[in-house]
Amino acid sequence: MKEILYIISDIDRSVFFEHTAIGIREKGFNISFVLINSKNSHLSKFLVANNFNLYHIEANEKLVFSWKPIITLIKLLRKLKPNIVHCHLAKANWIGLWASHILNIEKRIFTRHSGWPFKQSKKEILVDKIQNYLATDIVAISENTKQLLVNQGVATSKIHLIYHGFDLERMAEPDVEVVRSLKNKYNHSSKYPVIGIIARWEEPKGIQYTIKAFKMFLKEYPNALLLLFNVNDNMAYSKELNNLLADIPDYSYKKIFFESNIYDLYNLFDVYVHVPLNEKYEAFGQTYVEALAAGIPSVFTLSGIANEFIVNELNALVVNYHSGDDIYKAIGRLVNEEVLREKIVMNGKNDVKRFNLNTFINNIISLYNLI
Repeated sequence: MKEILYIISDIDRSVFFEHTAIGIREKGFNISFVLINSKNSHLSKFLVANNFNLYHIEANEKLVFSWKPIITLIKLLRKLKPNIVHCHLAKANWIGLWASHILNIEKRIFTRHSGWPFKQSKKEILVDKIQNYLATDIVAISENTKQLLVNQGVATSKIHLIYHGFDLERMAEPDVEVVRSLKNKYNHSSKYPVIGIIARWEEPKGIQYTIKAFKMFLKEYPNALLLLFNVNDNMAYSKELNNLLADIPDYSYKKIFFESNIYDLYNLFDVYVHVPLNEKYEAFGQTYVEALAAGIPSVFTLSGIANEFIVNELNALVVNYHSGDDIYKAIGRLVNEEVLREKIVMNGKNDVKRFNLNTFINNIISLYNLI
């Protein structure tokens, strides 16, 4: 029986990894986990509660150019003797690939979770080259990611296109009591319509253009509410976003650092908006699938996986990049045009079926079975 070790860094809650852990084990594989800088995370508690072998490593160096965590992992790998090491996210990639390469572990995999960089330093370019070399296999999660790797000189034989998988049934069936609790928490005044954003506070996410659109929308709908999730006021672009929000009445928007219940969260929104600034920034963009699976009419720009299945006026409204005016008009259409809204919700739920969890698990298992 193959022994698989997942190495994941700097994560708190991830239903994707939860589903992956259970799904792989149910296929008969022994799977263990190393979490880096995530000792008290939701994911750590989930793995313990579900009886997975779990180990922790701390690696607080900014870019992990220290050998200390690599040596710590080498000692652990000698003990565990995995056939397959699969790394996820930056520090895990660096530590896990180096340690498994030094020990010549047969299959050394990492999943490319980041898209085309908005800006990239020489150091980041070097890290990408080293990681691509150290890995025996790389999982690309979209055609966009696959092309990025090809452009970096990675051999196509090393790249495996495997889309993310989602518990679509659970996304489509919200817990009524949980939704009621979330509404009481974030919209106790029952404001309408509610415009939702779930995105890190980074310039390429395009949040600034949604804020500009909302300012215009608020003139027509003074009772509207903008809910912003994944807010971090310590991000480099936070000052610009907070300056834009300063022009909006404080009772018309809420900033939320984190909400762990992703399944029911989307049901707070009457319209969902996700508008990255170019087609290549998102590696995948799970939020595209989640919003449609939850049946929320959405305004998108095309980035990551959206390039492969989002069609304007069929399953969402697609707007131009860098256009608050376009976003404003699209939100208005989704609020006012019932027939359009119902059509794109129905089509959206149907079009995300290709991203079901079972397909993902079967595809990732097929990769593991190659050795």
